[in-house]
Amino acid sequence: MLKISIHSGVLEDRCYANQLAVLDIGYSKRAALADYTVVLSMRNIGEIAPAKVLAYPRWSASLWDLVARALGQALFRKDEIPSAGKADKRCAYATRICATIERIRATDRGVELGTVQILQKGRQRGLYTADFTEDIVGSRSVEFEYGCKQLNPCDLLLRAICWSLFGTDVLGPKPALIVPTPIRLEGADRFHLESLTEPAKTGFRRFLSTLETADPPALHDLPRADAYVQFLYS
Repeated sequence: MLKISIHSGVLEDRCYANQLAVLDIGYSKRAALADYTVVLSMRNIGEIAPAKVLAYPRWSASLWDLVARALGQALFRKDEIPSAGKADKRCAYATRICATIERIRATDRGVELGTVQILQKGRQRGLYTADFTEDIVGSRSVEFEYGCKQLNPCDLLLRAICWSLFGTDVLGPKPALIVPTPIRLEGADRFHLESLTEPAKTGFRRFLSTLETADPPALHDLPRADAYVQFLYS
């Protein structure tokens, strides 16, 4: 399960007292095209009815992409979200909020996979900078405009992700499943590991390190295709 915690303030000061919302993303179907159940709980509102993200290609894009689609379903109940429009001088605003992505499992509770810090730029209401980090994909920064009459920190995070990934305040197309082209070699379907793009490449390398394989060193960069299928369903 992924747990996304949204806080007021900066990352170093986050605690339960300044927590604004929690988004839980858990599998309802673990597969190459996975289904997720999404539960959002917001301060002063409580838990919102669960939503679904369906047929999402695993290991295909930034974790923040999945978070954005989960927020879109929780807040708007649809795959396509409306534009927030442009900020004006009377819009509600935040000076700083932050969020983290944690992987929660019985074997390694609370492993941090990503962070973001969203700061008001100077004193200009409705103008922000967002600095994202992520375990595999790395870091990125974006400057964007956002303003509504009533501030929703979950929607602010959603728009920051959209601007950082798609250059607009709405969701882009769903990513495609990363599937390598197999080649027949020594009686098995294999593929060139370097043909994978991130995050699938690093994720699969980590998965391979947990397997016992009889492959000779010459084939370490030519893994079996069935191992990749196992990875996508694990």
